Amino acid sequence: MGIQKGVQAALKVPDLVFLILKLRLHGVEYGRHLRGNSVYIKNVGTITLGDWVSLRSFRSGSIHRTCLYTHCQDSVIAVGDHSHLSGTVIHCRTTVTIGDYCMFAPGSKIMDNDSHRITIDIQKRRQPPESAPVTIGNNVWVGMNALILKGVTIGDNAIVAAHAVVTKDVPKNTLVAGNPARIIREMTE
Repeated sequence: MGIQKGVQAALKVPDLVFLILKLRLHGVEYGRHLRGNSVYIKNVGTITLGDWVSLRSFRSGSIHRTCLYTHCQDSVIAVGDHSHLSGTVIHCRTTVTIGDYCMFAPGSKIMDNDSHRITIDIQKRRQPPESAPVTIGNNVWVGMNALILKGVTIGDNAIVAAHAVVTKDVPKNTLVAGNPARIIREMTE
């Protein structure tokens, strides 16, 4: 049993109460009726969660944990109302915006930066990585182990299939899949 879980068990604190304490400790703004359990937070910037947001991690043998990282003082993660992050990791150096009624499956990741520069020059490699905002519309579903990369905009009602790597914008009302993600079909219902 980890230290966090040991402290939580010793104090007999329910998951949601512990989550709220952790969010307050890290300066995360959240709306009414928050749901969830254990989450990892590194908040240097701003994290805002809307109403009825769910943050879930999987403890029993699964490696999927919801993690929210803002790496710079002007970094912003904003999650809309009724959105569910289940074992989702977000790395933010600029802005990651998630709309209302979005669902993220375990292992999904959002990265608004390249993590490092690709060069053989030692000094350039240590400079901050290239970054660009990520915008995800309303009612977007993201499948297991999908990866959404910097500068991408995903339109309303889009579905990103499991294991997809999204490198370009996704139009609204479409299903994308593959590496790199391509439009599989448009959805009318």
